[in-house]
Parts: sequence; structure tokens; C-alpha cells
Amino acid sequence: MPSKRTLILVVAAIGAVAVVVIAGVLIARDDPPPASGDLIAYGCKELKNPWYALCTVRPDGTEGERLTRRLPTTDPAWSPDGRRIAFTRNEDTGESTTFTHDDVFVMDADGSDVRQLTPDKEGRSLSQPTWSPDGRQLAYVDGESVQSAVPSRYGDLFVIADDGSGTRRLTTGPVSDPDWSPDGREVTFVRGKNLSSPTEANDDIHVLKLATGAARQLTRTGPGTYEAAPAWSPDGSRVAFVRWSGAWDLSGMASVNVVNRDGTGERLVVEYPNFGNSPHALAWSPDGSTIAFETPSAIGCTTIALVDVRSGDVRPLTTCERPSESAASPAWQPDAAAKDR
Repeated sequence: MPSKRTLILVVAAIGAVAVVVIAGVLIARDDPPPASGDLIAYGCKELKNPWYALCTVRPDGTEGERLTRRLPTTDPAWSPDGRRIAFTRNEDTGESTTFTHDDVFVMDADGSDVRQLTPDKEGRSLSQPTWSPDGRQLAYVDGESVQSAVPSRYGDLFVIADDGSGTRRLTTGPVSDPDWSPDGREVTFVRGKNLSSPTEANDDIHVLKLATGAARQLTRTGPGTYEAAPAWSPDGSRVAFVRWSGAWDLSGMASVNVVNRDGTGERLVVEYPNFGNSPHALAWSPDGSTIAFETPSAIGCTTIALVDVRSGDVRPLTTCERPSESAASPAWQPDAAAKDR
């Protein structure tokens, strides 16, 4: 017969194994499954306030959910694993004469664990975050504070670690709208030129090679034509962007376009008259077939729409009958689950 001491050791060992198994189950349950690319984050108008919160919705328009409250936000950006969202917090909003003081924040995909990433800088606007493909860094724009009624945020391009350390400059401004390439080698952005001139100003898309610091121009347009919102396709072969031609002319046009990574093969996806449904803020679906974009739908209203990249067919994702229902700045969750398959 085994001794009492042996029985005690056996029971203790079994108990220890049970604890480890149970703990493993609990840890597995706490760890969310990989994102499957079936959510779109966007700015949703905060009820009874002048600012936006963050919401999510499925691409078919169902299961809408509000993630933040009493937190003025813009520019949502999913982490590569789809488990975190970076965004710009607008500290000062409201009157058109109010100057913004913006910071980059990060939170979990369910709206929990909100934390500030960039340091407070008086009189500065730190905004427009975009993640590196490995999820360890974010690029953002650091510029002077501007009036809250001014949508454009120009500045210098910086990069910071996802724990808030190691800030360094990538390029000087005036730049905006950065987006990190899927292979991690380049960042595309908008560079402004002669912005103070009503007749000579324009924006073009540039691409910065991170290994060398050299930038190349992807689009080349003259004064009065503006490119904005560059967004890499999921496979990194193309860049989508918005173009406004004849920006101050009622006969001008606003369009969504795609161009090859090397600047060749530019193609029109969808086009609208200026001051009508002018598109902005582009986001690719994980499979590269669809682009989500922000578009005005009525006076004071903006909505999110989806366009098929091949056919140009557009369908609405959100609706807006009054300004309090406005939606802006879509960001499509990556399909991290596909990488594990």
C-alpha cells in the first residue's frame, strides 16, 4: 500500500495540474480571438455635444455600437491585430474660434483601457495616427494648433513606440494624412505647397522610404488641385486617394482614385461634383475589393459609404437626416485571423 505521504503528494500534484489547466482556460478565455475584419470603426456624432465619439458597425450596416462617451475623438486607426484602436483626442472643441489641442490615444477594441500615447505639448496638435505593420510603432502628425472649424491638420511627421517612448521625426512639414505600408518599408502622406496662397496652393501624395529617409512624389498636379487621404491597399500594391480638381469652382469634381505603388496605372473609381458628395477619409476592406469613405449626404450631414473598387458601385453604410447623426473617418478592421490560417 502507498504511504500517507505518497497519497498526499499524488493529490497535491493532481491539484496543481488542475489549477494550471483551469488557469490556462481562464487565460484563453480572456484573450480575444484574432480579428476577422468584420468591423468598421468611425467617428459618430456625440449626442448633445459638438464633437464625435467612436463607434463600430459591420460592413452590412448591422450591430452598430458606441465605444466612447464624453471623449472628443477623430481619426480611428486599427492595430494590425485588430485588438486596439488608436485615435486623436480633441481636447478643445466647439466654437469656430477655439484652437484645438490634440493628442494621440490608444484603447482596446471594446473601448476599454484608454491611455494617452503622445505627450502633452502646449499649442500643438498631435493627430492622425497610423500603425506600423508589426504593431510596435505609430506615425503621427505634430503641427501647430488650428481653429476647430479647420479640418486640415498639417505638421511634421513623427514616429513613436506603442508604449509612448522613443519619439523621433521622420520628415518636416507641411504634411498630413500619413498611412504606413503593409510591408513596413514606406509611409505615404500628403504634402502641401503654397498653402497660404488662394491661387497657388495644392496638395500632392508623397511616399517616404523609411530605410533611407528619401521621399518620392506619387501624384503631380498643379495649383487648385488637391490630393488627400492616401490609403495603402492590403497587399501594398496600390494606393487609393481623393482628388479635388477645381476645388473653388462649382464645376470642379471630387473623386476616389487608385494608383500603383510606383505611380503608374492611375484609375478613377468614383467621381462626384464638388460641394456635393465629395469623398474623404478612405479605408480598404481586408480583401481589397471595397473602399469605405466619408461623404456629405445633406447640409450639415456626413455619412459613410462603400464603393466597389472594380465596378465603382456605391452603397451607403450609415444614414444621416440631421447633423446629430453624422459619421466620419472610417477605418476597416484588419483580418488578422486570415494570417493565422
